[in-house]
Amino acid sequence: MEKIFLDILRPDDWHVHLREGEMLSSVLPFTYENFGSALIMPNLDTPITNISLAETYYNEICKRIPRGAEFTPNMTLYLTNHLSKDEIKKVSNHEYIKAIKMYPKGATTNSDAGISDFKDFYHLFEVMEEKGVILSIHGEVTDEKIDVFERESVFIEKVLKKIIKQFPNLKIVLEHITSADAVKFINEESMVAATITIHHLMVNRNIMLSKGIRPDFYCAPILKTEYDRLALVQAATSGNCKFFLGTDSAPHVEGKKIASCGCAGIFSSPLAIPLLIQLFEEHSSLEKIEPFVSRNGRAFYGLRQHKDRVRYVKRPKSIEVIKDIKSSHGKITVFNPYNEVYWEKED
Repeated sequence: MEKIFLDILRPDDWHVHLREGEMLSSVLPFTYENFGSALIMPNLDTPITNISLAETYYNEICKRIPRGAEFTPNMTLYLTNHLSKDEIKKVSNHEYIKAIKMYPKGATTNSDAGISDFKDFYHLFEVMEEKGVILSIHGEVTDEKIDVFERESVFIEKVLKKIIKQFPNLKIVLEHITSADAVKFINEESMVAATITIHHLMVNRNIMLSKGIRPDFYCAPILKTEYDRLALVQAATSGNCKFFLGTDSAPHVEGKKIASCGCAGIFSSPLAIPLLIQLFEEHSSLEKIEPFVSRNGRAFYGLRQHKDRVRYVKRPKSIEVIKDIKSSHGKITVFNPYNEVYWEKED
């Protein structure tokens, strides 16, 4: 069998959780080995709420990147009432802080410092709009009266549309979209883009719930229907510049995933690109994967395109892939819903 190759510009990950301390050391290599850059989320145990904390975290990450690795960490600030207009103005010219991240209070891991009344932050959105600072949003309401599967759609209607109406030139990334409603909304808004995760592209809520609860597929926002998944696949494989990869890779040790109150999060960095290539191949869209993983995100964030390319090869037989990694606190399961994976990066 003749080898099949895929050459693409070096990919980027526009949404990743690297954690800190020993966990950071365990998971970071899977990001710098597979991506040219990544947008690092700020929801640590002590949230990254200002430039000084972001610079400290940046240095902590850089110390763990080996010399010669072609990788750039792009940082974010956690939006809280401690963030000032002056700080936002400094962010607009900062070398590696690229966005302000907005978490609704209680929406996901370490989001207790998130916000409840979005209007309280309109004065900051005004400065962000003026200075071209991107607002990155976890787009869910957290009202317990709202069904968990509808919280993204309700957020778009009740919160996001109001923000856009008030600040029509504010650049926004709606993170890890999960629904056909979100795809339709992004296509209609000129200043809003979206990241899509690997897991929302590959699996639906049935795989998490239909044959017993599978905690390794539990994430926030939660998986939706097959109809929604296919809408996301269509968006990702369309080549539309408003959609790009954000893995939302979020490692949790087994003891925190398989628990009476298990953590939301899927660790996908190790197999991210091979799984995506295989998915795009199944949908006869390999020519559209480079915009999704390499070009669109950099264009939206105003960064120069990478020049170096990486090559992936399709093997005639399935390859042996990593199933989990070990940390001092326990095992972390690697996301892989396929029984067989055929693509790998060529050394």
